[in-house]
Amino acid sequence: MDLGDYMVSLLMLGVGVLFIVLGRMAARGRLKPNMFVGIRTARTLASEEEWYRVHARAARPWTVAGALLVALNAAVLAAAAFGRLGQLAWGFFIASDVLIALIAAVLPLWGESEGPHQGEPEQERLERNALAALLGFLAFVLAVGAAFGYLLGSGSIGPNGAIGVRAPETLTSTEAWYRVNRPAGWAFLASSLAGVLALLWGIFALPRTSRPGRVLAVSLAVVLLSFAVLGVYTALLLGQLRGA
Repeated sequence: MDLGDYMVSLLMLGVGVLFIVLGRMAARGRLKPNMFVGIRTARTLASEEEWYRVHARAARPWTVAGALLVALNAAVLAAAAFGRLGQLAWGFFIASDVLIALIAAVLPLWGESEGPHQGEPEQERLERNALAALLGFLAFVLAVGAAFGYLLGSGSIGPNGAIGVRAPETLTSTEAWYRVNRPAGWAFLASSLAGVLALLWGIFALPRTSRPGRVLAVSLAVVLLSFAVLGVYTALLLGQLRGA
């Protein structure tokens, strides 16, 4: 693990602690409506009763997910300190982090429905438009990423300090750079395109669905899962390079 890997594991450990704190606060009814943390939908922000009901349901998955993240990343840091953590294992750990955090974020919203209503309130319409705009921005970012993935996969981008899989081995050897970054580039292209398609689906589905939380969760889940797989695949490529 390099310094960047350590920082990611420390960040995820911190996310785990945050999940535990928020879960305990939600369980005791101490997580009050606010504009910074929590499940902030049009319904929860419009009604304190709805806010506390949804967050009471979120308390257990948040607490369990936080404990898992703390334990997992503490184990990663301990294994790395004793030199017993390979790059491939670290990739699997990061993918597990993403899945745990994703499940904790999605579970409280999965069963939510807006119910029948006559016309959309202005606040709800604005919220949907804001979510659609956010998904559109993410889709644009991933489309740009797909272009860089194509350039890496085609071998058009050589060793550099900004783009690509930049490990000590790839930065000191042109042969190693292309050996890792060509397949990683094509994988990045595939992950980016999968994410773009998922986000476009979310953009068009949001105005028509009675479960906007579910649509948003599915769109982001596809993006996160595709890049979690990319991380594992990249770690595997580096592991093969170091074992050669």
